Amino acid sequence: MDNIHVIIEELKKRDYSSFDTFYDLTKNQVFYAIINIIKDHSLAEDLMQDTYVKFLEKIDDYKSNSNPYAYLSTIGRNLAINMYNKRKREIVSEEIFETIAAPIVEEPNDEIFKILDLLDPIEKEIVTLHVINDLKFREIVPIVDKPLGTVLWIYNKAIKKLRERADDFI
Repeated sequence: MDNIHVIIEELKKRDYSSFDTFYDLTKNQVFYAIINIIKDHSLAEDLMQDTYVKFLEKIDDYKSNSNPYAYLSTIGRNLAINMYNKRKREIVSEEIFETIAAPIVEEPNDEIFKILDLLDPIEKEIVTLHVINDLKFREIVPIVDKPLGTVLWIYNKAIKKLRERADDFI
């Protein structure tokens, strides 16, 4: 974790020589935060680029004692939510003009997303942030804007639901 803070300090000084390392350390967490909402791989990749651009634009606002994974995931999540809402409005607009909206296509062999689809959106988000993004529950609290007890309860309920349904995927 210490190495990533050193890289961020270099980025703050406009030294981008370690950006590839920074990207490699953080890309999975950012991708899962975005794909959890968007469910379109190519669009998620575009939003990842936007996430890192926005991070670099606002890097002076980043507090050195913050968790960079949570910070980046929050940026990515917010961009994904904005895109999701924009696409939802576009689909409604297209329906008004009696055109058929193209469905969002999931990767057909991606078992993780099929399993996560068993969960409600908030359950899916909390499980993804904790299990895939490896965030602590206290780091998830500000992202989902819920009290710690609620986050723990939702996570435990989601895990119980997944255990009950695991036989469908084995």
